[in-house]
Amino acid sequence: MSSSDDTLLQQNPTTRHVLPKHRAYYSSSDDSAAPTTPTRRSSDRVQVTRSRVSSPSSSEEEGACKRHEEEHRERRVKRSQEKSSNRRKHARSSSFVFDHPLVHHARTSSYAMYQQSVDIARNTISELDLPASSWCGFFAAAMLAVTLGEVVKINNAQTNPYMDEVFHVRQAQHFCAGNWTVWDSKITTLPGLYLLNAVIAHCAGFMTGKPNIEYCSLEKLRFVNIVMSVLIFVVMYTIFRKLSRRLKDDPGLGIQPIHRTCCMMNSLVLTCFPLLYFYNLLYYTDVGSVLFVLASYSCSIRNHHLKSAMLGAISVLFRQTNIIWVGFTAGTVVIRDIENRGLLEHCDDFFSQMEIAVKVILRYFWQYLLLLLPYLMVLAGFGVFIVLNGGIVVGDKSAHTAVLHFPQFLYFLLFLTAFSLPHMIQRLRHSHLTVLYYVFKPVHVLLFFMSAVLALYFFRYEHPYLLADNRHYTFYIWRKILNRTSYTMYYLLPVCFYTFLNIVALLSTVHSKFFTLLYFLCVASQIVPQGLLEFRYFILPYLLYRLHVPQHSWVVLFLELCQYTVINLVTVKIFLNKTFDWEITDSLTPNPQRFMW
Repeated sequence: MSSSDDTLLQQNPTTRHVLPKHRAYYSSSDDSAAPTTPTRRSSDRVQVTRSRVSSPSSSEEEGACKRHEEEHRERRVKRSQEKSSNRRKHARSSSFVFDHPLVHHARTSSYAMYQQSVDIARNTISELDLPASSWCGFFAAAMLAVTLGEVVKINNAQTNPYMDEVFHVRQAQHFCAGNWTVWDSKITTLPGLYLLNAVIAHCAGFMTGKPNIEYCSLEKLRFVNIVMSVLIFVVMYTIFRKLSRRLKDDPGLGIQPIHRTCCMMNSLVLTCFPLLYFYNLLYYTDVGSVLFVLASYSCSIRNHHLKSAMLGAISVLFRQTNIIWVGFTAGTVVIRDIENRGLLEHCDDFFSQMEIAVKVILRYFWQYLLLLLPYLMVLAGFGVFIVLNGGIVVGDKSAHTAVLHFPQFLYFLLFLTAFSLPHMIQRLRHSHLTVLYYVFKPVHVLLFFMSAVLALYFFRYEHPYLLADNRHYTFYIWRKILNRTSYTMYYLLPVCFYTFLNIVALLSTVHSKFFTLLYFLCVASQIVPQGLLEFRYFILPYLLYRLHVPQHSWVVLFLELCQYTVINLVTVKIFLNKTFDWEITDSLTPNPQRFMW
């Protein structure tokens, strides 16, 4: 080593391992293959270059560095060749498995199913059209939190099944345990609710290894209704979004197209509907019945008719009278097609619209028959069930015989007035047009009042359950209001007439008169044969009315939400705190007794 190198080593001993690299860098003719080093000052470069020239052993060191680099490059090439050889060997050994036609078909099918599921999820989200951020989410989260809190309170206060829960819980637990042949004769509905919970329990037991019966306790069965109420909120939103695009702007009647945030608020308000909200907290069939009927209708308005018919068939398993709403859904398919053709826009007369509709149906009869085939199959299957069962009711048929209870329609109009009070008050400034229209047509007014008087006089019916069971609000409403005197209902007929005018005006403006007629026929078909005055029978007719007449006024929606919230809180508080005892009880009705809808 030269004297200059000795001098550098004495000044900085750490350069002992750096100098060969500098020499290799500056002596190499291939700059691209040489390792990069930090930039040196020009004085350093001159020093190192002089040392190479003056040192007799510099050529030997440079040769050693070159040999070291070449060996390193050869080892790296050899390792890469070994890896590629191993990959080829592995590919040859597994080519028989992965290149087999069945394996290739399975891989292709799996990828296709994955793509299809992604497309379905994407289309579902796009159809929901949920707002990215909205203060309605705060109300929805608050409602869900309050509902869960109320469920916990009810589970702690009422640890045993109450009222009809006794039959429903017992039957669901039989199915969860696999006792499929056991059936309680007191149950009058088909086993849709129990089958749903049995499927959930069997799936949960299969995944966790626990007995199925553990997932059919009273608390878990009640929790299933909470989950279904969340799904009802989503389904309502999809219906509002689809129907809001069909709204006509009519300031004279207070109708305007609504925004998606307003659709979400309408859905939230209807989810808090007192009758529906209260039965969310207990194990009854009402929540599942509403969910599948609305889901069937939502699929229908999005032209998924096979899915709609299947969901309608499931809804019938929850309550037999839902077959009426399957027929309603099928009828709306034809009505929407006729409305989309634009043939009903130029005539406002009811009989003219009926004549046009009949002509269109006869002209496209076979097309409509193929379109409605899924719904017709459900209707035909239900007809076979009625023939084999000997009636629509299963189990205890004596307490649910069909009667002609025409005043039920008047009770429904009063029910609708009470629970849509903010809407009816708002309609006071728009309804004068409708009232004046009927003032100049006294025949219609006379026909309504004569029909109502005849219905009250000849067809009023008092069910034994209504008179004997003082745990329901209908017992007190009947005694204190509707039947307080023999003439109380006659005094309330003007209120019924006002509500009837508003319903007809709103539905006929948003839709055709043909649709309005179909709605009233289906409502009458569901509630008139019922001898018992039960507000639960009015849930679906009311919800379907409100879904087709969405509210765009934020003030009215807020007042309606406040009304429902107050009623719900008071109802739950009375159920929890206002208890009483019966002198004569049995195992099915243990004390204490509670008030409920």
